[in-house]
Amino acid sequence: MLITDSQRTALQTLIELTANGRALQFEHDNPKRAEELKELVARHKELGERRTEAAAVVEGHQQAIDEATRLIEAQRSKIEKKTAELNDGTGLTSRDMVNLQEEIAGHEARISELEESQLDEMEKLEAAEGELAAVDDRIAEVTASGKEVQTAVKDRKAELRKRIAENESAASGPRSEMPQQLLTAFDANVRQGGPGAALLTGPNCQACGQEIGGAVWHGMLGADANETYECEECEAVLLRRS
Repeated sequence: MLITDSQRTALQTLIELTANGRALQFEHDNPKRAEELKELVARHKELGERRTEAAAVVEGHQQAIDEATRLIEAQRSKIEKKTAELNDGTGLTSRDMVNLQEEIAGHEARISELEESQLDEMEKLEAAEGELAAVDDRIAEVTASGKEVQTAVKDRKAELRKRIAENESAASGPRSEMPQQLLTAFDANVRQGGPGAALLTGPNCQACGQEIGGAVWHGMLGADANETYECEECEAVLLRRS
């Protein structure tokens, strides 16, 4: 199909706008920072699991401390009771008093053991709380980074949607100048994933790379520069570069 100079200009403009629109759409569908966001989400999940483990360790030490406190109080209650019996002395033999004193000493020894154990648990608790706080700080950092990237991706997508709309609007003028038959072929190739049309710079289709036969190519060279063709392989509209 032979087209006019203005239609040739419109077709060249449409080729550029179509390529630009495809690039914009690709970036919109595949954000440049999407992988970074994915990694941050995975990192946040991993840290969440670590926090659960760290919190369980903290809780375990706290429970051990609470249990030691309960046992210490129980031992002290027994000491108080035995001391009262010893001080009262009613009906007690010398042997009974010795036994009470030994029981009291045993309870006091047990308290010492429990307090030592409790002190050890307190030291472990302090370390565990430090680890938990460190995980919380890292979670906060990853969360802040995730929000920043998420906002950036969202804003960029909004910008791209605007540019895509502007690109489509800009294409409406050149499209209106194209012959309907040519425009139909152009759109069909775009739907198949092609560029719609391509400018020939040599004996190969610039859309799919298919080699153009020597005789056909020489025929194109001898024809009007505004003559359009259709690639036999990909059906893209072809126009020889003038």
